[in-house]
Parts: sequence; C-alpha cells; structure tokens
Amino acid sequence: MPDASKTTGKTLMLVDGHGLAYRAYHAMPESMATASGEPTNAVFGFTSMLLDAIRDHAPDYIIVSFDVGKTFRHEAFEEYKAHRAPMPDDLRTQIDRMYTVLEAMNIPVYTKDGFEADDVIGTIARMAGESCDEVLIVTGDSDLLQLADGKAKILLPGRPRFSDFRLFDRDRVIERYGFVPERIPEFKALVGDTSDNIPGVPGVGEKTARNLMETYPDLETLRDNLDDVKPPRAQNSLKENFEIAIQGRELATIVRDVELDLDLDRCVVTDFDRDEVVRVFRELEFRTLLERLPDVVKAQPEAPKEESVRTIVTSKQELDEFIESAKTADALAVDVETDSTKASSARLVGIAVATGPTTSFYIPVGHSSNGRKQLDESAVHKILAPILEHDDTKLYAHNAKYDAVVLERHGYSLPRFTFDTMIAAYILGENSLGLKELAFTRLGIEMQEITSLIGKGKSQITMDLTDMAEAGDYACADVESTWQLKSLLDPELEQQKQSDLFYDIEMPLIDVLIEMEKTGIALDVELLQTVSKQLTGEIGELEKEIYGHAGQTFNINSPRQMANVLFEELKLPAGRKTKTGYSVNQEVLENLRDAHDIVPLILEYRQLQKLKSTYVDALPNQVNPETGRVHTSFNQTVAATGRLSSTDPNLQNIPVRSGIGRTVRRAFIPDNNPDTCPFDEPATFLAADYSQVELRLMAHFSEDQTLLKAFQAGQDIHAATAADVFGVKLEDVSSDMRRIAKTVNFGIMYGMQAYGLSRDTGMPRAEAQQFIDTYFERFPGVRSYLDNTIELAKDQGYISTLFGRRRYVGDINASNFNRRTGAERIAINMPLQGTAADIMKIAMIRMQRELREKKFKARMILQVHDELLFEVPESEVKKLAAAVKDVMENVTELQVPLVTEVSVGANWEELEPI
Repeated sequence: MPDASKTTGKTLMLVDGHGLAYRAYHAMPESMATASGEPTNAVFGFTSMLLDAIRDHAPDYIIVSFDVGKTFRHEAFEEYKAHRAPMPDDLRTQIDRMYTVLEAMNIPVYTKDGFEADDVIGTIARMAGESCDEVLIVTGDSDLLQLADGKAKILLPGRPRFSDFRLFDRDRVIERYGFVPERIPEFKALVGDTSDNIPGVPGVGEKTARNLMETYPDLETLRDNLDDVKPPRAQNSLKENFEIAIQGRELATIVRDVELDLDLDRCVVTDFDRDEVVRVFRELEFRTLLERLPDVVKAQPEAPKEESVRTIVTSKQELDEFIESAKTADALAVDVETDSTKASSARLVGIAVATGPTTSFYIPVGHSSNGRKQLDESAVHKILAPILEHDDTKLYAHNAKYDAVVLERHGYSLPRFTFDTMIAAYILGENSLGLKELAFTRLGIEMQEITSLIGKGKSQITMDLTDMAEAGDYACADVESTWQLKSLLDPELEQQKQSDLFYDIEMPLIDVLIEMEKTGIALDVELLQTVSKQLTGEIGELEKEIYGHAGQTFNINSPRQMANVLFEELKLPAGRKTKTGYSVNQEVLENLRDAHDIVPLILEYRQLQKLKSTYVDALPNQVNPETGRVHTSFNQTVAATGRLSSTDPNLQNIPVRSGIGRTVRRAFIPDNNPDTCPFDEPATFLAADYSQVELRLMAHFSEDQTLLKAFQAGQDIHAATAADVFGVKLEDVSSDMRRIAKTVNFGIMYGMQAYGLSRDTGMPRAEAQQFIDTYFERFPGVRSYLDNTIELAKDQGYISTLFGRRRYVGDINASNFNRRTGAERIAINMPLQGTAADIMKIAMIRMQRELREKKFKARMILQVHDELLFEVPESEVKKLAAAVKDVMENVTELQVPLVTEVSVGANWEELEPI
C-alpha cells in the first residue's frame, strides 16, 4: 500500500454496488436481454455507469462494495428496512453477473459480514484519505452524502440520464441541507426515513427539524434543553420519543471504523486483462461498451490468431490473383462499399470479396484516388460479373438485399445470394443483427467502427473520400466476418430445424422484395396537395375550438402546457406523472375522452397533425423524380413475428378506419400517364386479401370443433360466434352482437381480458367478464390452446410457427406480473400472426414465380399485413384474379380452408370485389 504518511496526488473511487445496481435496474429497459433470454438491463446499466465514472473522473484506484445480508442495525432495530420488498429475482441473478464483470476488470470487491456497503465505503474513505488527495464515492443513495468532507466527494447519477453524474462536495451538501454533512443522520433521526424504515419523532417535520438543528449543535444538547423547544406539540413529542431519535441516529450513521485490510496496490484501475473483459462482454453482448474501457497499463499477450491475407486490387496482376482465388473458392462473401446507405441511389465505391475465412480482396472503383491508381469500373465489371452471375457461384452477404440492389444498379445481373448472415441471425433470435455486433458476440472479433473512417456529425465524410488502404482493410474485415458467420450460423439453422424456413422462404423472398421496391407505386400528388390545404384549415378550426374550451391560447404540441391546461386549469383527473410532469399520451387522453369536450378535439387535432406530417405532406417529397413513383423499402428482419415492415415511406401503418387515412390510400394509383404507363393499355389495381387468416389459424391450432365447423361451412365467423355465445339463432344475430363477437374473436389472440373488452365495446366490466367466460365455455378448444401454448413457452423458452419460426419469450417465467403476462400474450399470438406472416411470404414467392412463368405483364407492387396489391393491365384482370386466388389459397393445407378475397379498382382505397 502507498505510504500513508504523505499524500500522493492520487484519486480513489469507491462504488456503492447495490445502490448503482438498483438504480440501473429501474433506469434501463426491462426488455434488455441476451439472445438466449438472460436479463441484462441492470448489469448493463451498472457497467455503463461504472465506465462513465472511470472515464469522466480518471481515478487511480477503484473499489466496489456490496451489501451482504443482515447487519448490526437489524439486530438493534427489528423493523430496519423491513418494509422493503425482496430483491427481484431477475436483479438477483444480475448481481452475480456484476461480480463477473468486476472480476474481469480486476476491480476488488470489499464486503464485511454484519455491515452494509455504506459502512465499508465510509471506513475505506477514512483510511484512504490519509494517502489519497481525493476520494470519489459513486452511489445511487443520498445517505452517503454524510461522508462528504475535505477529500471525499459524492457522485450521484443524474436523471433522466444517469450518465450525467452530479458531484456533491462538502459545500454543496451544506447548500442542499442547510447543515454540515455529518449531521444528516440527526436530521433523518428527527424526521424519519421511509426508505430505511427509520420512524422519526412523531410530529417533527422537516421545518421543525431544521430549526432545532440550527439552535442546538447535537441531539444531546437538544435533550438537555427540551423545555425550551417550540412549538409545545413538538416539545411533548420529543420528550416522549427522544429515544427513537437517538436510535434513529445510530441506524442512519455510517460506521467508519470497520475492521478491514486495505491494499490500494490491488485496486489500480488499469490493471486488468482486456481479453478477459472482452470475453465477459461477449457473453453479455455488450459490444458497445468496449470502446469505453480504460487503457490497460500492463501489456497483455495476444492469443495467436490466424493471419488474414488481404489484397487491395489496383493492378492487372492483383486482379488476376483475385480471379484465380475466386475460381477455386467454395463460395464468395461479398460486400459493396458506397457513398450512401440508400441502395436505390448509392454510388459504388468498392467491392470486397472473401474467398475464404481469412482471404479477401478489395477492388476500389470509385475512390477519390488522391494520386493512388484504381482499376476502371467497366474493366472490373467485365471480369467480375461472370463470376458473381454464374449459377454455380455461392454468394454470402450480410444484408444481401442492399448489396444486390447496388450491384444491379451498376450493371450486374441481379446476383442470387445463397446466404444472408443478417437474416440467419434474425431467424436464430439474435437481438443485435449488425455485422459488428454479431462478429463480437459470435466470433469474438472486435471490428473497426465505420466512424473511425468517415467521422461523425458535421465533419463526417463519405466512403469515396476515405483512404483507399484503410477502406480496403475495413471492407475486407467485413467479408471475412461474413464468411465465418455463415460457417457458424448455417449448422445452427439445421440443428434448430429452421433451414427450410431460411432457404425456402426468407432467402427466395429477397429477390421478390427487390423487384417490388424497384417497381414502386404511382402517387396522385395533386390530390394530396388539395388534402393538405383542407387539413390546414381543419386543424386551424380545431385550434380555435380547443382554445375556446381552454379559455386561453397555448401550445397544443407542448405536453407540459397541455398538462397544465387539462389538470391545473380544467381540473381533469390527472394520470401518470413522469419525471417531466403529468403524462398526456394517447392512452391518458383516451381515458379522459368523456371527461371534457376539449379531449376529443385534442385527440382529433393530434391525429390530423400526424397524418398531415407523416403522409399527406411527406409522400409527395418521396416521389422519385426519375420514375415518378414512390419506392418503399421492405424490411425482413425487423418485426419479431416475421411480418414484413416498410420504411421510406412506411406504408404499413396508414390508418384504414380514418377518413384522412382512406384519402391517403386513394392517392396511391395505377400509372395511367401516357408517358409512363408500364402497359400499352389502361392499368388498374388488383388486391388480394387473406380473409380472417389468423382466426382460421386459431381454429387450426386449437382444433376447437365449433370453430372448425363454422369455417368449414363457410359461415360468417363473427356472426356464428355471436350466435353461440349469446345463445340465439344465426339469423337473429344483431349488428351489435356481431361487433362484440368480432372484438372478442380478434382480442382473444392478443390475450384480451374483461377490462379490454369493456373498454372497446362499452359494455359493463362484469358483463364483459361474463361474455368471455361464456365464450370459453362454447369454445373449449380455444381455452386449451391458450393454456397449452403458455405452458409450452414456459417449458422451452420460445414458441414456434407452423413453419418453424421461433420467438423467444424469456420473460414468460418472470416474477414481475406485467412482464410475465406480456410474454404470455406474445406466446399466444406468435403462432397465429407468425404463421400468417410465413404464409404470406410463401404466397409472394410463388406469385412472383407465377407472374414470370405465365408471362403476366402485371406487377406485384405492395404487401401490407394480409394483402397483396398488383398493378395490372385491364385485359389481365380475370386471369390474374384466378391465378392469385389459386396460389394464395393453396400455400399450405390447414384443417380449415384459406380464403382469399380479390378486388379491383382505380386506387388503393376504392376497390370492388370481383
């Protein structure tokens, strides 16, 4: 240990392990977990705060302390902290992981039986104060503020960002409390402390306590002068309960003479094995924390690695070497480097190709060379195209759709990739699908960040302006990792019986999506411009009405100002209060809809504003000037259920029940402009929509005989359900009965309870519960399906679709009620929605093949939920309708028929059945 007789200019950081653990647990999203389902929100937050504190304050030494069971305080006062709930199970397991992280970072943990971490920290702060110039105490507990002295300072995590630590030295504590830090225990003893269950003196509040502490230097002096205490009520209470105050002070005072052996030489911050930390972070999937590790003082021997052979191809000789390597390779991993993340407009900068796990080439074609030569792009294309386009060439990529689109735009026939590591990781349930995250968690490889090449923010450059050699090394690392990941993930798909899902559904779908994105959809810009003007007027009128009800003008888009109007001025019942004030989110306002006339107006105002900004005003700006069409981007790896999503623009979430939403759909039209029409005759839209596919799947999975018979007989399922539950004849079912039955039919798939049915239908809650009970009596197979599905998910940790797609539900065994029931709802719904998604994807693949093989001129242009939309010449309508119905209804064989409803029209909204 350093010589205690003189200061060293050193800083010691003491960390309250439990304080930070609880703070992190409640601050980080509960959903944070590894791909295997291990919860990591607390350990991630803990580690993040620890690294932030080390980075920002650069201590020389560091020690962490945790609580270890009951202490002398529990013996002195049986009720000490007795009201506290037990530590949540998912936090308890993460405490063990925190110890693992600390061990890897070689950070010592000091504990002492019978004492709290606070006592250990207080003792070490006193001991180290003799040899360190500064002691920083990192904690989430304000109790430790009593330790602030000339050398010790307290760091409390900020809110809402706990990375913003607040530093409390002695002066700031005095400023906050009005007295010196060491008197904090006396203050708590007088007023009580609910967090530690310290009772305090009855009738003594904060104001009285502060007055007493200003008058008397300690509790003993106060006891000697109780007859002088004002007011009389406080005097009497103190006389009757003074021992409570004395005991409270003992409980609240941090012990500073615990018997400990302190060795600061074991506590050096940078004395750790970085490889061991990387190993632990890899297990926990904490790649983003790597760059925040402090530099290691001791050089660690690196494990021997197979050397990569990387070639920057800038000469004919190097190109010949690449060709020879490519010709003899089993497969090629490909990655394009471009000047944009948008594939439809990106310019090719270079192509990286791995011919093996550690052999790769980078062919620059679009760099600003800065004097360095590069091959002509057309010459590269002439040699490379036959290799990439050959039927026998196996091509791997990470996000193959992007690479394929860019290559096709630069003259390559659409390459058919055989393995996409991003899609494979998605199917296997990985949380993070980025190549660098996967390389780290799966291969143990720390890859270079793109920002180290192109920079950040305003100083960011495009890839074509980077150094050719650095870009080449970066790109080669990408394709080598892709190759290695393929070798790792492919056997896992086979082992989990998901190879068919991957090879027969997801990989063939890539080409389908590329064609749909490339085709795009025409837009009636003039209609949207007219609607925009109309909405501006309607929003203005709504503003006036809202101001009239409020009795004042205010910023309707400001949650704080709106909360003030609703809850302070109009005195409406306030909902949940957040850190920034009362919440006025959609749910809160919906619950207040009938409380005041202003609320429905605000909801309508918000809806119109959102539709106007998101669609009416935004869509015209997203029309490609070259094609005159909107080209959305379909995402295969976003929705956990397997459904497709779309971005730029998002066409999945246009509200179909809203009048403005329907108008937006009317703006999507077949292209009948004489200059751009894709056909030599008028075009129209044909839509094919699976009818009640998820309910049909419920009948299939549950094997409920009543449901099966209703679907097999072709009955209106909602009317049939209403007849069964209400006990009436089918012909006597009213529209209200059918509406309620429809709500339940769809709600059951999402775990709807009586409260939800009552809210959605307006029926009393008791009546809603009775309806649900009767429903399950009439459809016992559905009840069994729900129960059995939840049990299966609990047993295996995941649930599957008919085609083997899995969704992992780690929270299904959680002790937290909300998390557990949320996971149960996911488990119930996944086989239905996920199978419906798989069926739709198969239909898309087969329909695209049908269009090609039967030489249809029609084009598939959009997929939204259970619907496919085609742009078709009028002469092909009947033929296409028959073909699409045949394909979609025969994707798979269920116990009930798949039914497709086909309609035709002049825009996406106004479609008539045929």
